[in-house]
Amino acid sequence: MKRKKFIQQIGKGLALSTLPMAYTNVAASAAVTPKKPEEKVPDGIYRPEGYHLVWEDDFKSNKLDESEWFYRRDIKMNSAQRPENVSVADGRLLLAMKQEDFLGMRYTGAGIVSKRRWQHGYYEVKAKLTNAKGWHHSFWAQEGTGFLTFSSDRSMEIDIFEMESTKASNHNLWIYPDGWSSRQKKWHSVPNKDLGFDAADDYHIYGYEYTTEGIKFFVDGKITHTIEAPEEDHKHYSLNLWLTVIATQTNVETKLPVYDYIEYIRCYAKDPDAPLPPKWEPAYEKGTTIYIDNSDAWGFNMGDYWEIAAEGNFYGHNYYKYKRKETYNPLRDWALFRPFISEAGNYDIYLRWVAGADRCSKVPLEIWYDGGLKNDTTKSINQQEHNGEWVKIGNYPFRQGWNNLIKLIVRNTGYVIADAAKFVKTS
Repeated sequence: MKRKKFIQQIGKGLALSTLPMAYTNVAASAAVTPKKPEEKVPDGIYRPEGYHLVWEDDFKSNKLDESEWFYRRDIKMNSAQRPENVSVADGRLLLAMKQEDFLGMRYTGAGIVSKRRWQHGYYEVKAKLTNAKGWHHSFWAQEGTGFLTFSSDRSMEIDIFEMESTKASNHNLWIYPDGWSSRQKKWHSVPNKDLGFDAADDYHIYGYEYTTEGIKFFVDGKITHTIEAPEEDHKHYSLNLWLTVIATQTNVETKLPVYDYIEYIRCYAKDPDAPLPPKWEPAYEKGTTIYIDNSDAWGFNMGDYWEIAAEGNFYGHNYYKYKRKETYNPLRDWALFRPFISEAGNYDIYLRWVAGADRCSKVPLEIWYDGGLKNDTTKSINQQEHNGEWVKIGNYPFRQGWNNLIKLIVRNTGYVIADAAKFVKTS
């Protein structure tokens, strides 16, 4: 099997200090002694005893602290998430929901993802959400950069709140004992728990305590649910913190834009002098020749529930495959490769896959170029042929940034393979 010289190797949710030296492509700052946050005026909200505030973002500057946060940039459900929809003003983080055409989507959402991965402790946000129809609001924890939610290294997810309606919330804990590829998911869920208020009416504090015994969820200082998941039975991982909003319906609120407001996010630990977890900043390829593998932390995105496979002449660690159900589902039946373009110009696009008789003989392609302003839907590929070869798709003008991509559509019968893409500057 051929492997590129520079392969993203992402830890299985572990803090960087525990990763082997092989993970040299992941840039991480050394653990530092945290600058103690200022003492807070008592607000009457109960928090678990024995914890000390060790890190916070109170959004007091005039822009997001990009040294601490990634932007969510994926396409998910009915929206594409954009950094342009994230802003900071008047001591609050604003996450915008908009109706606009962008990379084939009618709506755009927003989100930020912490660069630090946190394990046991107590964590909370103070937020006021919008009650606009058709949007999914969430404060959650999982590995990732914000480019993909169903990644191959996914091992654990904690949903502090998931709201389709601002009057009820899900509390979830998902654990994949052998990694996401095993699909042996243990899922503890509290669906649509009545909050007793409308989260759009005022600010409320949503928190969770993550200990060696499991998870406790809090709303305004009151325990709403406890999930027992002792560490001796379930491996506990260090996770990135996500604050996001995406569109989940096609008939969403039409009076847009609207916003979710976050006043702060705080992280507490038992040891007030413990070093902060290091920042996890996986690199992505730049330059005039760019390779993107399906296992990379940046540049690959897909609909939910694709299968991981590792048979045949694949590129990198593995590949994804997917066969559509009885009917085509535009929310899930696709995968895409999306390079970071540092030098504008014309680029040749290549795709590579593991061919086979059970593959789709006509995979429609959707190519967005010129910074996402134009698209080409005339191309397709036959994945029963060209096993392990780089197949040229075409040449397109790309602008700088993340808004050029090639998308594989799972509309016809047979498995579609998402393995790797290559982009080569020609002018």
